[in-house]
Amino acid sequence: MKLAEITEVRIYKARSEGAVKAYASVSLDNEFVVKGIKVLEGENGLWVSMPSRKGKDGTFQDIFHPASKEARDKIVNAVLEAYRQQI
Repeated sequence: MKLAEITEVRIYKARSEGAVKAYASVSLDNEFVVKGIKVLEGENGLWVSMPSRKGKDGTFQDIFHPASKEARDKIVNAVLEAYRQQI
């Protein structure tokens, strides 16, 4: 399986102080853009949350998520690398 190439990562710093440190958009193969990725800081350091929406029952459902651990790691690493370069 060939993974999509990450062709661009954009970081948008959060306006307020809190767990969310930044938002990110990721371009895949210069064809698709995923917006709404969050960079958060928790007890164990920085982590990345994929875009989701809150349902009427209060649960969150992913709007976008990688289909494999390898694909998730690729996106997470690219987002965190771009974030660290901007801070």
